[in-house]
Amino acid sequence: MNGARLMRGIGANMLSIATRIAVQFATLPLLFAHWDAGQVGVWLLIFALPAYVAIIGTGFAGAGGSASMTAARRGDRADARDTFAAAWVVTAAGTAVLAGVFFLAGEQLARWLGANMAGAARQDVTGALGWLALYILASSQMAMADIPFRVAARYPTHIVLASLANLAEIAIVAVAVALSDALSDLAMALALARCVLAAVILLYARRVCPWLFARVPGGVGSHIRALARPAIAFMAMPVIFGINLQGYLLLVGARYGAAAAAAFAATRALTRLLDLFANLTFGVQYYESGYLDGDRRAMQRRILATMTLVAGIVSLVFSALLLALGGWLQTIYTLGETRFDPLVAFILLCAAALRAFASAPVAAIAAENRHARVISIYLAATTLSLGAALALSAAGAALAVCLVGLVLAEASQLVAAMRAALRDLDLDLRAFLRSLRSRERLADLAAMARLLLRR
Repeated sequence: MNGARLMRGIGANMLSIATRIAVQFATLPLLFAHWDAGQVGVWLLIFALPAYVAIIGTGFAGAGGSASMTAARRGDRADARDTFAAAWVVTAAGTAVLAGVFFLAGEQLARWLGANMAGAARQDVTGALGWLALYILASSQMAMADIPFRVAARYPTHIVLASLANLAEIAIVAVAVALSDALSDLAMALALARCVLAAVILLYARRVCPWLFARVPGGVGSHIRALARPAIAFMAMPVIFGINLQGYLLLVGARYGAAAAAAFAATRALTRLLDLFANLTFGVQYYESGYLDGDRRAMQRRILATMTLVAGIVSLVFSALLLALGGWLQTIYTLGETRFDPLVAFILLCAAALRAFASAPVAAIAAENRHARVISIYLAATTLSLGAALALSAAGAALAVCLVGLVLAEASQLVAAMRAALRDLDLDLRAFLRSLRSRERLADLAAMARLLLRR
């Protein structure tokens, strides 16, 4: 494992997380500074949709990247090119269709949103939806650039470029809303900027890995079929995140009132800080798994055991600190408007800790495109747990009781992922548990600490 690339990967993933936080916190004040609350609400509603429509690009970029890199590492450049072309073709075609569906469905959304608007306002929403369809297409192409960077062992560069593109959108929003109060003008600015940025990143990707763009293969059908299941699994991941994030918030608001929803959202925001660790470890391990040399299985076993131990330490320390300081932190965070519920926080922390534990085995199997079954189980368990929570809340159960299903859903992912990872690594559970308390683990933790401190 290349220490310099590893540290660049850690830094790039940290930048990506920081960028997402910055965009979320910076955009809303800019919108409210120039638009009224109603217009901001309409924009937030229509702009939330492209992220879900564009997941086809993310899905095939993930699956295609893993398969292309595997082929390139074994010296089969032709197969790597065919896989890349297959991922690109299906992403472009699929995203174009979904973008068209988004725009046509958006016509109905525009009519619904514009029921109490003037004609010009309705046309503004329709125009914004048209530009956002272009934004979706450009976003999917930007995602596909990840494959050449991964094959060339330059994945941190793509993460940094994508993060800088997201940061640039803050400036674009600031200028656009200052110059115009039209939704369509802001959508146009973002779409055109995303097209330019996607083109620049793709041209850079061609320069980084020119042979991957060398020819157009004659047939890509078999590669598309091979990529379909893992790609759909990658697409399901943000869907599960959306169910967990928005589904339970809507449930709390509908069943327990707006004040309870505000308190729940604040507590969940604090507990989800642990997800930053899970996202970081998943991202780094997922990307770095493709570059392991020597005895690959032995190295993967060490990484799985070490990162599981690290997840346990981080989760325990973070949970103890939040349960001790949560009331004070939430008072500051919400200006004293909400109350910290230790029981709700404990349940949410249990779910977050299980996600942290699952990040290592999920990354290990996702890097091999073998995660479809695990994600299917996770999606089913998440959907069922939300349904059970709805039924319990309708029966008058306390909020904490309704949230227990969330923990069970996260446990389903951990169990399924760990079983799959151990099976792939020819390792039984007892041997894995013994490895967690071995001297080798202490040595690995010490080596990790030294690497982080030295860099």
